Amino acid sequence: MAVSGTESFAHGVASGDPLDDRVVIWTRVSLPDPDPGAADVDVHWTVAMDPGLSDPVASGTVRAGAESDWTVHVDVDGLQPGATYYYGFDALDRRSPVGRTRTLPGPGSTHLRLVSVSCAKYNAGFFNAYGRIAERDDIDFVLHLGDYIYEAAQKPPGSQTPAADIGREVDPLHECVSLSDYRRRYAQYRLDPQLQALHGAHPMIATLDDHELADGAWRNGSVEHQVDRDGDWAHRRARAFRARWEWLPARRPVPEEPERVFRAVHVGGIADLFLIDTRSRRDEPVPPPEMHDPGRSALGLEQREWLVEQLGASTASWRLLANPSVLGQVWSDRLPASVRPALAEVKLIRGDGKGADFDQWEGYPVERDLLLRHLTDHGIDGVVVLSGDVHVSLALEVRRDPFDPASPPVAVEFVTTSLTSQNVDDKMGWPPRTESVAIEQAMVDALPDLRWCELDSHGYVVVDVTRERVTGEWWHVDTVLRQSTAERCAARWMVERDAAVLTAGSATMPPG
Repeated sequence: MAVSGTESFAHGVASGDPLDDRVVIWTRVSLPDPDPGAADVDVHWTVAMDPGLSDPVASGTVRAGAESDWTVHVDVDGLQPGATYYYGFDALDRRSPVGRTRTLPGPGSTHLRLVSVSCAKYNAGFFNAYGRIAERDDIDFVLHLGDYIYEAAQKPPGSQTPAADIGREVDPLHECVSLSDYRRRYAQYRLDPQLQALHGAHPMIATLDDHELADGAWRNGSVEHQVDRDGDWAHRRARAFRARWEWLPARRPVPEEPERVFRAVHVGGIADLFLIDTRSRRDEPVPPPEMHDPGRSALGLEQREWLVEQLGASTASWRLLANPSVLGQVWSDRLPASVRPALAEVKLIRGDGKGADFDQWEGYPVERDLLLRHLTDHGIDGVVVLSGDVHVSLALEVRRDPFDPASPPVAVEFVTTSLTSQNVDDKMGWPPRTESVAIEQAMVDALPDLRWCELDSHGYVVVDVTRERVTGEWWHVDTVLRQSTAERCAARWMVERDAAVLTAGSATMPPG
């Protein structure tokens, strides 16, 4: 009989990529001496309907070894739709913590509730938002929109924001380049108790942003990657993807394509979730006039053709686009010159303050227009874009020409702020909710599609989906510079079916 103990399971347990009949469960065996030549370890797993795992519905044994960094993934099938399950592992005469997971709602479902998150920089703050999400019992899954880890050094290059002085140094201290580097960084993240609590409470579905690879990543390189120092980009990218698949509770969309992330998740007819990758397959971000080249792509041809086909074929009530970079219009020459330096710091606009930031969808204007025109021309409605990356909270309507009153919205967009990565107040060095407030008003005044924004706070978005409407609630924690349990609902916006127009709602109190 195994005894309870965490020393063999120091990184906890996790689950992910739920469908209505299956879910992936994950753990890692922590060896006293992780010698690469050590023998593989048998890991027994159990899934049950009760937290005591006394009445298993599925069980089995898998092997953990050095080849997978001692991680194990089990794709457990034969489960019931919309049901809560508990799971655990046994190895080396020790028992793991028990995790809770949930399958997706099945056919005919009328309700889906998820949380969207983005940008968890370990040395920028404590993962208080993860802790608050872990305490919730009202969500089906966590949607991670990218930057699950940051690859940067403790003392980053000048293009990146320095770490906060809070005693959270990254491991390794240098920038991640080798497979060992990426594995160590994931391992450090997964030792964090609030991230462990999140994974132990909810399944996760994840796409990626650039920092899982390298800052400013694109198909053939990144902003900071130097071949003479860091080696071949393709090899580095492959190592980063390998560590990501090892350490996330995920199922490869196409097993023989380890660098494919884009995929569709169908949720009982109420929603189709399309996860896209706007980093690893894109052309290099470039300023005008090159960024207007009609051949440039944020998606790559294969992914673009897939997305267009999937959107057209969807028969669900809602089409949810899990999109790492902002799709809507966030640049205008109407923005006052006084607010532009702050917006450039979070890459909402170009660094010189004179145009759109070419790292976002606005930097790929021809493909962006192609996608929005496809929605219009084919009558594809009920589109809600869930985005991250820019470290601020935004509620947007999305149209092909936001400055043409006759151009109707074709989608709405909920942009989640960062979990810890620096917001406007952090980057500009002023107190929260002071100078940023006037900038927020200036943005709403200058950008016709922007209905609401908040530039200073960290947190997450709760996305509630019914057949009739989708509601977004922006939940903000009070600080990330120390451990804290305080949070508040900062805003609530909703869109009705067949009307891509946002309506403000009243904020709600925290659960419980």
